[in-house]
Amino acid sequence: MMRICKSKIDLKREKMVRASFNKSWSIIAGILSIGCYAHPVKANTNPEKPLGQLTDNLRLTGEFRARTEVYDFFQPVGVNNNNQYDFWGLRARLGLEATSEYVDGYAQAEYSGVYGLPNNSFARPGGALGLGALYYTENNNNTSVSNVHLKQAYLNFKLTPLGLKGGSVKVGRFEIKEGLEYKTGDEKFDTLKATRVSQRLLGTFDFAHASRNFDGISVGYDQAKYNFTASATHPTQGGFNLNALDEISKIDLVYAAITSKKNALLPDTEGRLFYLYYGDNRNTQVVDNRPVTQRPLLSEQSLQIHTLGTHWLTVQKVSTGAVDGLLWGAYQFGDWGNQSHQAYAFDVEAGYQFIATPLKPWLRAGYFQGSGDSNANNGKHGTFFQVLPTVRLYAKFPFFNLMNLNDTFAQFLFAPTAKTKVGIDFHHLALNNTSDLFYAGSGANSRSGAFGFLGRPATGNKTIGELVDVSFTHNITKQLSWNIYYAHAFGGNYVDNFYRNKRNADFAFVEFNANF
Repeated sequence: MMRICKSKIDLKREKMVRASFNKSWSIIAGILSIGCYAHPVKANTNPEKPLGQLTDNLRLTGEFRARTEVYDFFQPVGVNNNNQYDFWGLRARLGLEATSEYVDGYAQAEYSGVYGLPNNSFARPGGALGLGALYYTENNNNTSVSNVHLKQAYLNFKLTPLGLKGGSVKVGRFEIKEGLEYKTGDEKFDTLKATRVSQRLLGTFDFAHASRNFDGISVGYDQAKYNFTASATHPTQGGFNLNALDEISKIDLVYAAITSKKNALLPDTEGRLFYLYYGDNRNTQVVDNRPVTQRPLLSEQSLQIHTLGTHWLTVQKVSTGAVDGLLWGAYQFGDWGNQSHQAYAFDVEAGYQFIATPLKPWLRAGYFQGSGDSNANNGKHGTFFQVLPTVRLYAKFPFFNLMNLNDTFAQFLFAPTAKTKVGIDFHHLALNNTSDLFYAGSGANSRSGAFGFLGRPATGNKTIGELVDVSFTHNITKQLSWNIYYAHAFGGNYVDNFYRNKRNADFAFVEFNANF
């Protein structure tokens, strides 16, 4: 009887996966047929087409990633939970792009799978003991889970042929990486944009095995000296929830940014002003420093958070090196359920790279501060809200995020060869306000249930501890690369008080990537 029941369950899951796959590719076919109809596909007379280039107007894209993650996490006293485990994940993407004079179309399917997840790594109290626990709980307590879903499907209408040079309108499902509205073409400048500017508040969370995407409309106006981008969207599920086909319709996002391009106002400098609105009325409970019984459901008291922000980035060449500097800041206001919301965050960074020296060593340092809430009972919420970030860009060992956080850090990067890069980071982490919580998480992953951020009481302790990590990347070819990462966290007085059974933590992974 057990075998019969099990086979029926497996058959049901197989039918669900096939239905999702068929639905995804039916949408893909429809969008690409529109793109191709707008302009007939031309035959490519060049016999040496790049990999994936089918014709002049039709290109196939593919990505594959395999990663094994290992955790030896902090552990609270009095619970018999698994803080030492490993699991592995696979992600594959296949896309088709059609281009024409008036409209481009792109559709992409994604396979996501995680295997060997721990089933006893969520401690109460203590929360998730590493990312494996979050994958397990977000996917209906399954130790191995996979899903096929539609990642992107959009049409991008070009307005230049209609007389509005540089204008475009994108409709459908697409990626948003705030801060990366355009690239300069300068490798060092764009590296800093991608790793130290972009997606602090709104991004795809691409480190996860199912990335976040956005359904809606985006308009762009790109000129020689500036770029304007605006969008109105709903995010999809994703991140730790592998059922990434579903849209989270009860979260509203509006984003707008105007970027002064490099050299437009100041030599080798760019600046951006941006606005972000986040509205959330899901059937879930908010997380903050009030007692749980006093926190309202978002369906009854919604979040309506406005963020105004800016960044200024510069890279100045001097003698045999280059100096870089970054200023980033944001101010928030609005309604945090039945509380008023006012919060802030800022980041100051500087660096110097010895370009003419062997290994091209690059030294950088900075300080980030995200505000915390000082009083849980005054009707005001002062914790900086990170919205929907790609959290691992700023927390490579993502047991923390940028909410209620002071982060003093230094980076040392060097290149042993033209195809290899090594990075060593040091962070001193502390809570901004000990009356608030210690936060972790990357924002909403699901339509209902979890809020998307976790919070643990500070209990009057401020120092989270120190984090040291090493990353190694080797680009074997343009299409094939692999990397290794290892991090060790030394617990401070907060960790000593909360995770008394084990006061330090380790995280490592090995990853292989291929694309065309």
